[in-house]
Amino acid sequence: MPSSDFRLCIFCRKLEPISAPCPVVQKAHSESKEPSFFEPEVQFNELGSLSTNDEKLLKELQAKPSSLCKRCTDYNPLRAFELSEPLPSGLLPEDDGGGFRDYFARLKPYELDLGELGSLSLCASCPFCRLIYRIMPTEGIRPDTKGMRLTPYRAYARHTGWEYLPEKTRAQSAIFLGLRHLSHIVHSIQVPLLFSDDEPGVQSPEMTGPAICLATEDAYTGRHEYNGRLVEPYVDFGLARNGLDVCWKNHKEYCLSTRPKELFTTKMIDVNERKVIPYPDGCEYVALSYTWGGVMPEEGALDKKTLPQTIEDSITVTKKLGKRYLWVDALCINQKPRDTLTAQEKAEKTQQLAMMDLIYQCSAVTLIALSGQNSNAGLCGVTRPREMQLQETINGRKLFTIPAVVEEEMAASVWDTRAWTFQEGMLSKRSLFFSDKQLGISCQRFGAPDAYDPSCYGHLSNRPMDSFRQLMNGFNLTDTKVSVTDSQRILLYAGLIMDYTCRQMSWPSDSLNACLGLLSALQRRLFPSGFEWGLPLRELPLTLGWSHDWQFPEPKLLHKDSPPWDIARPHRREGFPSWSWCGWEGHVTFGQTSLQDGSLVNAGKGRGGREVKSDMVPEFISCEGLKLTVKGYVAKFYIRTEPFSEAFFEKPKKDDEEPFGIVSERNFPHPYTLKTGEYECLVVERLRHTQEGRFIKDTVYGIVLDWKAGGKVAERRTFITVQSDVEFEKVRPVKREVQLE
Repeated sequence: MPSSDFRLCIFCRKLEPISAPCPVVQKAHSESKEPSFFEPEVQFNELGSLSTNDEKLLKELQAKPSSLCKRCTDYNPLRAFELSEPLPSGLLPEDDGGGFRDYFARLKPYELDLGELGSLSLCASCPFCRLIYRIMPTEGIRPDTKGMRLTPYRAYARHTGWEYLPEKTRAQSAIFLGLRHLSHIVHSIQVPLLFSDDEPGVQSPEMTGPAICLATEDAYTGRHEYNGRLVEPYVDFGLARNGLDVCWKNHKEYCLSTRPKELFTTKMIDVNERKVIPYPDGCEYVALSYTWGGVMPEEGALDKKTLPQTIEDSITVTKKLGKRYLWVDALCINQKPRDTLTAQEKAEKTQQLAMMDLIYQCSAVTLIALSGQNSNAGLCGVTRPREMQLQETINGRKLFTIPAVVEEEMAASVWDTRAWTFQEGMLSKRSLFFSDKQLGISCQRFGAPDAYDPSCYGHLSNRPMDSFRQLMNGFNLTDTKVSVTDSQRILLYAGLIMDYTCRQMSWPSDSLNACLGLLSALQRRLFPSGFEWGLPLRELPLTLGWSHDWQFPEPKLLHKDSPPWDIARPHRREGFPSWSWCGWEGHVTFGQTSLQDGSLVNAGKGRGGREVKSDMVPEFISCEGLKLTVKGYVAKFYIRTEPFSEAFFEKPKKDDEEPFGIVSERNFPHPYTLKTGEYECLVVERLRHTQEGRFIKDTVYGIVLDWKAGGKVAERRTFITVQSDVEFEKVRPVKREVQLE
């Protein structure tokens, strides 16, 4: 039977007769129901990436007679490449005078509406249908999804900071065809640059998913910049070196680091001799960032050539890049169980972990392994081939698919979920990202995959640095044009810790170890007084006001009778203090107190002309081991959690007795883990709201204390907010020294 009688099904990922309905879609329609409030919407996440069988199928179809189907003929994709003039959202005209509407009317002929996806028929004998099939999403799509359309866009829009490109370059940028859903709101997102007074911010990238492009030699006149390219199954390291050369030659003041003397205490792998040696003077080395996944090198594996594949491939890449030395944590840091280490070995290991910022910052390049679940996965494109790009010819012009931007592959990787890899990615000044589909090249000032024409590398060398890159770059804090405020410091610190605590680690004992390098970098630049168990308490004691974020657990973790907000409670980690985020599992937020927007108010205007003043913040006294001593206000009051969340001066004698305030826990609307009873709280901050000198309300943030036997030392139980139109002094808080463990 000819391939024109079959369709490529995006749900089954196989050929199906055009005359018969898809069984997956049929089943979905028969089982579909409106999701209730307590049930998550069912997604079709069983869909996967193209397998080797899919690649074989597409090649077989290409060997058979092919021609555009009626829908694709009417659409005429080459016309979109030649004539469309798409704009990124940051350049869209305003609607005054109908400019916005006119723009979309002009763009509409170059868009292809795919209709309801359950009814979409991609003809197996149509070359353009096969290209669409290749770039369709592989998860999270439903048969009843509507509004998906193929739309043209300028290739530069996929890059962060595209607005800094010359206008001529943007005007000559290649046209790509990508998928956009009607739910994708067109708006311009600008990320602020904390440490730049001269730069307003950076435009976010758009249309970052897989796309269809024209071969450079077949592109239309004036549309050659930023074109895609077909990559080989294995990495072209000559091309990789050329991309890195752009940085090594042009970004010396941004991407090169002076090697401090502490670095000389590290060890390196000599990839030629296959030995771990003390740091050689002046060596240029490559670093590796990867997912261990429980796979460790066996004793003598380096000499026996039985290393996990990712480490072995990194040795190969180091040689291909013309370097001799490689740093890998599994071999260059003592990995014996901590309880077997001598006191000196423990001290050396702690020192090495605390200088991870220097190790990754000073590397010539960091190899980042995005593929696989563990260190046996290897670096894709080194010893195992990368996924195919699909190429088709239409009216004599070659079209092919390009993968999503590297950042999307990174976000979907196991690597991006791990605690240890967070600081490794953040601290590296120059990186090569090895994914299943492409090689990403990135530094402080530019980034591009090898799936792009190398001619674009030069254009990408002037993007502004984000806040953390500016920090790592060592901006001059004495420069009169750059002033670093407490607000900026806390926004950067809080953002990093929030990202870090989202991640997973195999061993709870690594809660602090896995970010020591990050904290060292922050201490060198922004917090010279250092950290106490991850908190900058000497300078900003208000950071005691962290809390665990509200997140739904996995449905399987809920009891069948539990509502979705009945979440699993955070668990303590042994060996860490209760008053620090590192002493607990779970995602941390600094969304309470005046840390929530980085304002750290002393006085300011609130809504409705109200003045807001911050006070009652504890004073740091000392920290010895797990024991923290602060001087702050302690308040005792009664909390009734049912039927409402209310605070009383003492246990109410009547059911209708008026409370003095309303209580919430963490960022919940209710104190879920507290039972009705009397509690003592250490006040972290009070925000007093007044208007024309008249008291309006107090918002008090506090740590609920659990006193140990003897009542001299307390542990942190949870974090609450009390809002009251009664002045908080009426609770009679007492200022005293408090010891927390």
